[in-house]
Amino acid sequence: MQLFFRLAIVIMFVQLVAACKNLKNMLPEGPALTDKERQNVLSNTPHEIVYTGNPMVDFPVFPVQVWAATYEVDIILVSQHPDWNMHEYAKLNTPQGDLWVMKDAEEGSLDQFVITDLENVQEWLPELPVVRKSYPVKIVDNSTDKMLDMSFSYENINGQKVEASYLGKRPATKLKKKNGSTMGHSRNQLMVALDLPYRDFGKKASVSYDGKSYKMNKLLGLIPFQMALRQTQGGISKGKFLLTAENKQFLSTHPVEPSPVIQNWEVNSINGKTILFQKNDFRTLCYEFEGTDTLELKVAFVQQWNKKEKGVRLEFSPPLPDLRRPFTGKFTSNFVMDIAGENNNATGTVTAFWENNQAVLLVNPEKPWWVADRPMKTTITYSENKATLDIDMLPDPTQK
Repeated sequence: MQLFFRLAIVIMFVQLVAACKNLKNMLPEGPALTDKERQNVLSNTPHEIVYTGNPMVDFPVFPVQVWAATYEVDIILVSQHPDWNMHEYAKLNTPQGDLWVMKDAEEGSLDQFVITDLENVQEWLPELPVVRKSYPVKIVDNSTDKMLDMSFSYENINGQKVEASYLGKRPATKLKKKNGSTMGHSRNQLMVALDLPYRDFGKKASVSYDGKSYKMNKLLGLIPFQMALRQTQGGISKGKFLLTAENKQFLSTHPVEPSPVIQNWEVNSINGKTILFQKNDFRTLCYEFEGTDTLELKVAFVQQWNKKEKGVRLEFSPPLPDLRRPFTGKFTSNFVMDIAGENNNATGTVTAFWENNQAVLLVNPEKPWWVADRPMKTTITYSENKATLDIDMLPDPTQK
C-alpha cells in the first residue's frame, strides 16, 4: 500500500510539472530586448556591397510580407473536442463598422481557419495566408459596459455547425508583461508577435459541434480555459505572389481562390528615401528603402486605419541589400519587431545572398521562443521586368 501511495505521488508530481510547463508556454513575457540591447542591435554600420549588375526590375521589391491586426475584443475558448485546439472570436473595428472573425485552430497542426460574413473574404488582406470562408455568422450580444454576454453560431471550415457562448468581464485587467505567446498557432503560415495589454477570465462558457456539447479544458486542472483579451497581432507571413509594372502602375498579384487578387501600390521618393505603400480602407502596408536608385530596405510596417501606433514595425540594421541587383557574398542584418508601439517584441537576423540566379533572404528569428521556431525563406525569381516571390516557412530548428 505504501508503494502505491508513493507511485501515486510521483505520478501527480510529474503531471503537475508538465501542466506548469504548458501553462508557462501560454503566459506573456517581457520585451525580447532591453533598451540598451536594442540600441546595440540597431546600430550596425552599412554593408559594403559591391553590386555586379543593374536592377532586374524598375520597381521596388519587398522581400518580406508584413501584416497586423488589432482585436478590440478577443474571446478565447478551449474545449475538450479532440479535433479542435482553440477558438477565437475576435472583433475588429473597420470603417464599415465592427467585424467579428471566428478563428478555429485544429488540433495537431495548430493551423487556424477564419470564418466571417465578409462577402469578399478571399480578397480581404491577401497578405494573410490563412484558409478562410464566408458564412453568415449569427451573433447575439446582451453585453453591458462591464460584462460580455454573447453567443455565436456559424459553420466551421469542415461544415460543422458550431454554437458557442461566453459570459465574463470585459477585458480590463492590465498585464505587467504584455509580450504575448502565440501558443504554437499558425506556425505553418506566420511568424507572429503579440501585444497583450488586457485580459480577464470568463465566468461561464460553452461550445457545441453539430449539437454535441464539450466541456472546457482546465488550466492546471482547475481554471476553465475561457478568457477575453484585447490584443494586437503582427509579424511576417508566407506567400507566393507576382510583382509587375504595367502602364506606370506597380501591381502585386496574389493567387487566391476563386480568382487572383491584384493590389495597386504607390511609390514616393522623399529625402533620399523610397517609400512603397499599399492602402485599403482597413490598413496601409509600408516599406521604406534607403536610396532612390539602389533600394536597401530599412523599415516595414502596417498602420491600421484608426490606430495611432503601428500594428507591426520591423526595422533592419544595417538595411538589407537591394535584392533586385546581383551581388557576391552573404550579408547579415539584425532585425527588431515592435507590436502596437511596444518596443522589442521579437528579434533575430536576416541573411541575403544570390544563388542559382535567384535572390534569397533567410529570416532567422531568435527571441522570444514563439518566434524562434519559425524561420523563413524568401526566394525571388526575375524575368521580363517581373519578380516572382516565394516566401515560405522553414522546418522548426528547435525540434532537431
